[in-house]
Amino acid sequence: MLNTASYANYKITHTDETFTDWLVKSAGPAWNRAINHPFTSAVGNDTVSKDVFLRYLLEDYHYIQDLASALGFLIAKAPSMASKARLSEFAHQLTSNELSYFQRTFKELGVEPETYENAKPNTVTRAIGATLLSTAGKGHYVDGMATLLASEWIYREWGHREASKPRPERFYLAEWVEFLATDEFGDFIEWIKREVNSIGEEERVKRQSEISESFTHMCELEAEFFDMVS
Repeated sequence: MLNTASYANYKITHTDETFTDWLVKSAGPAWNRAINHPFTSAVGNDTVSKDVFLRYLLEDYHYIQDLASALGFLIAKAPSMASKARLSEFAHQLTSNELSYFQRTFKELGVEPETYENAKPNTVTRAIGATLLSTAGKGHYVDGMATLLASEWIYREWGHREASKPRPERFYLAEWVEFLATDEFGDFIEWIKREVNSIGEEERVKRQSEISESFTHMCELEAEFFDMVS
């Protein structure tokens, strides 16, 4: 049986693996359910209905607003100018290219700005945003980064998988999958992993457990989010 009770125990038999590898193994079913959710495959297969994807977009649009705020906390807490710069680059991408994608897709689907700006997010969406804001704003830098990692890494995993298939015919599905599979996004995920590894591996056992709980909780919420929009 895989011993993930503590990072130290895990390292005894997994000497070549990292703290973030342990976070994934500790999350177990929650991680697997999120990255393999039927919704993610439906996006890549171009079988997701317009109504379901629109519901997803409306919810995710509200989430990225909380994500932008959480990035502000993380930029303030980042331990070096290099880290601040990397997070700032991602925040810029989020509020420019990714925001443009949402706006163009809403227009394609016939949704007016006043509709998506005033839509009320579901309780799961609010919980995801609140979790990220709480760990980034009230927790230590590594807590917020681990929670950010869970959310973004899940998308990278399923997006990269779906990108190996023929591209969806609908441009907004194809563009979403293509973005998640870009080298730039992959490089950003690898950078977050290095940040979390460098700090998490040196933390006390109790703190490592707390970081793991935050990571797993975000995995659970992401799976619930896909349940909710499907």
